[in-house]
Amino acid sequence: MTAYRQHCPVATAAEVLGQSWTLLIVRELLHGSSRLGEIAQGVPGMTSALLARRLKQLTEVGVVTRLASTGEARFALTPAGRELGPVVEHLGYWGRRWMPPPRSGDLNPRLLLLDICRGIDPARLPRERVALHLRFSEVPPPRWWWLIFSPEGASSTESDPRLPTVARIDCTVSALAGVWLGHRTWREALAERAIRFEGTREAVRNTIGWLGRNRFTEPWPQKQNDKATV
Repeated sequence: MTAYRQHCPVATAAEVLGQSWTLLIVRELLHGSSRLGEIAQGVPGMTSALLARRLKQLTEVGVVTRLASTGEARFALTPAGRELGPVVEHLGYWGRRWMPPPRSGDLNPRLLLLDICRGIDPARLPRERVALHLRFSEVPPPRWWWLIFSPEGASSTESDPRLPTVARIDCTVSALAGVWLGHRTWREALAERAIRFEGTREAVRNTIGWLGRNRFTEPWPQKQNDKATV
């Protein structure tokens, strides 16, 4: 862990949070992941050894606590860790506003669909379980995915769930990420045939409404001051 050896609270906080992957682990815990495997799903580029080391460091400084469990290890944020929620949120808004769109080589279909499922409002989903079939054209297998919609929420799978399929989408991962992150509109992507739907007009309209957009595409929830005091 880097020691800046400064009195400034920003420096002391950065000693803990500035380590690689640390804030992404906090992000996963904020999303409700608790089991080691669930956390690992949200940080697919992280080795299991490094994940274990970061969780140990966060536990030692009081950001994370290890829960009593049998079998797979489980973790949760402490009150100090939960107070990082607004920090992570503001980083998301800042990144969406000021950083360029993600590079195609940085996109992972599993992680993108996980993010999309987390952002879907269950209240907008159909009353019966249905599936949306997706085919990504430019990635290594698996290229076929399904999103399952139900009143309880949304999830993704590589295996055919054997549910009624409302529509099919053929696209690149970058095209779907572009509309999800608000860098282009559905209308633009459909007009350019970067995204192609198979389904009725109603099904297409419903699907777009169910998927929605990443929350960071919306304006910041509070006005930010032009000047910050640190």
